[in-house]
Amino acid sequence: MKKLLLILMFSILSFAQTLKVGDTLPTITLADQFEKTHTVSDKSKRILVAFDKSTSDLLKEFLLAKDDDFLKNNQTVYIGDISGMPSLIAKFFAIPKMKKYPFSILFLDEKNENTFSKKEDKITVYTLENGKIKNLSHLSTKEELANLFN
Repeated sequence: MKKLLLILMFSILSFAQTLKVGDTLPTITLADQFEKTHTVSDKSKRILVAFDKSTSDLLKEFLLAKDDDFLKNNQTVYIGDISGMPSLIAKFFAIPKMKKYPFSILFLDEKNENTFSKKEDKITVYTLENGKIKNLSHLSTKEELANLFN
C-alpha cells in the first residue's frame, strides 16, 4: 500500500504543469547564493530563468554591465538552475563565486524544477502583468536581452 501511494505521489509530481501564458503566478519561494529566501512577487514584471552554464554566463555578463540595482529597478527576478552541478563543486566553487555578484540569483529547487519552460541553450523569459503571465519567450543573445528592457 505504501509503495502504491509513493508511486502515485511521484506520478502526480512528475506531471506538474509548466507555467504558460494566461496562468497566474503561483507563490514561488527560493533561496539565493547568499542563503537568503525570496518569494517571487506578483509585482514582478519579468522572470529570467537560466538552465545551463552557457545561458547563465550570458545573463551574468549582461547583468554585470548594468547598474547594481538593475534587476530591482526593472522588477525582474533571475532564477538559475544549478541542480545538474555536482554539489561539492556548487558548494565550494560556484556559489562562493556567485556571492561576488551585485545581484541575487535564486536557485531552482526540486519543488519548482518543472515550473518553468525550458529550451536548450535559451534563457526563459516570463513577462508578467498584475501577477499573470502575459508572454513567454526564449532568448539566446545579449541583444535580445537588451530589447526586453527598452
